[in-house]
Amino acid sequence: MNTVPTGADGRATRRVWLGLRRETLFFLVGIVVLLVPLSLLSQPADSESAGGLLARMRRERGLSQANLGEIDPTGETMRFATLGLKNIAVTLLWDRANHYKKVEDWANLSATLEQLTKLQPNFYSVWDFQAHNLSYNTSVEFDDYRDRYAWVIKGIEFLRQGFALNAFEPRLLGRMGWFIGHKIGKSDEKKQFRDLFVADDDFHERDDPRRTLPERDNWLVSRSKYRQAQQLVDAGVPLRTTALIFHSEPMMSAINYARALEEDGIFGSAARRAWEIAGDEMRRFAAREIPTTWKVPIRLGLEEAERTRADRLAEELEAVLPGRYAALQAERRAALTPEQEAALAVPVMNRDESQMALANEAERMQEVTWKDVVRGAPSDLRDRAWDLVMEEVEARETAEIIDRYRSIVNFEFWRATCEAEVTEPALRARELSWQADRELAAARLQAARRCYEEAFAAWREVFDASQILREDRLTADDIAEIVGRYRGLLEQLDEPFPSPFILEDVLSHAASAE
Repeated sequence: MNTVPTGADGRATRRVWLGLRRETLFFLVGIVVLLVPLSLLSQPADSESAGGLLARMRRERGLSQANLGEIDPTGETMRFATLGLKNIAVTLLWDRANHYKKVEDWANLSATLEQLTKLQPNFYSVWDFQAHNLSYNTSVEFDDYRDRYAWVIKGIEFLRQGFALNAFEPRLLGRMGWFIGHKIGKSDEKKQFRDLFVADDDFHERDDPRRTLPERDNWLVSRSKYRQAQQLVDAGVPLRTTALIFHSEPMMSAINYARALEEDGIFGSAARRAWEIAGDEMRRFAAREIPTTWKVPIRLGLEEAERTRADRLAEELEAVLPGRYAALQAERRAALTPEQEAALAVPVMNRDESQMALANEAERMQEVTWKDVVRGAPSDLRDRAWDLVMEEVEARETAEIIDRYRSIVNFEFWRATCEAEVTEPALRARELSWQADRELAAARLQAARRCYEEAFAAWREVFDASQILREDRLTADDIAEIVGRYRGLLEQLDEPFPSPFILEDVLSHAASAE
């Protein structure tokens, strides 16, 4: 039988009980006290009030969904329903998505990624992953090219949906540009896809109702998406991808547009205008400021100007310190050992390992810069010379950085291409080559032969005017393919291949690459 403690034990129990009640009361009071500032801090904004501190901070720093793009009620409801376990749910969904991709279960992958977009509407990879799944993976499961095209468009529309929720994500616009350009314009079904895209009234009505029929070419629409993405970046939106490649895309879309027209047999003024557009994009790209890993922004079109500036400064240094550069070169050359001189005398391709090491060491020893010269300059000239040498070094280093970035995007080749293709000889060469192939396919051999030979004469003019194109291996390979068809034609006519051939140097260049 339970009894109420009495005496000392009872008093102790009552003290404990009263202490617990006081602590509970303190806790309750503390919770109420904390709720007051939390309520003030987290008060939501509405039409009449700016809301609490957190609401104002989200608005000022663009952290709320309303600042990022449209609000998806379904997604907001799903995130609320996870009761704070959203991250766990997302992790599980990503694990399932990776599994479905491995087993090529596209239906379940699509459903899983759809759920991810609701839970992570501002995560770029979700939209990119799902769009690629629809346009590239799901589309190829169908036999009819019209069905494949429909799934390609579904992927593009999915990117549009993602951009609506992430209005400050230029990469989504860039991916739209890539899909519209390359998936439609480079696929095996590109002829059918390009025609379907032009005729797709529903897509163009949603995308841009003002777009005219000639502007519906997939490469022109691709270019417009890249340009829209550039406008966001120019307005200050952060770009979370490689700036050099990103900013080259409008130019490449314009070049692909011009080439696609010529592949379709469209020449004359239309082809010229297309190459003029490509040239305009090339010049925009060349003039655009590109950030670098050296923390120094560059413009690709300024390499020649920087090298000219460096040469001018070197001439000024020579005037300030006449003969000292050549004297230092001679001094270092005289310091070479007989073994090093002997190694330098051996042609590079014939050097053995030890000779290569000696020659490399000798070349390093002979290197002279204006910095080296100025260090030994008289004190009364050193300050003036040092100012000049700092400018000279900056100009040469800038030119070298630009050259490295140019090589990544093959800048000089594409610039030479845009400059050459708009000329009369290049336009004539392309059209005659196209006509020759058509005549050959129709077994009109003499007409094909005449067109090929006239095309080769036009190509000769193009290559004589451009050393870059004349020495480019990809261009040489393209010409070698045309010449190969011409050679087969002559065999059918039982006639010898002409020697010397008008494009012999180009063919030799192609052969050297094999």
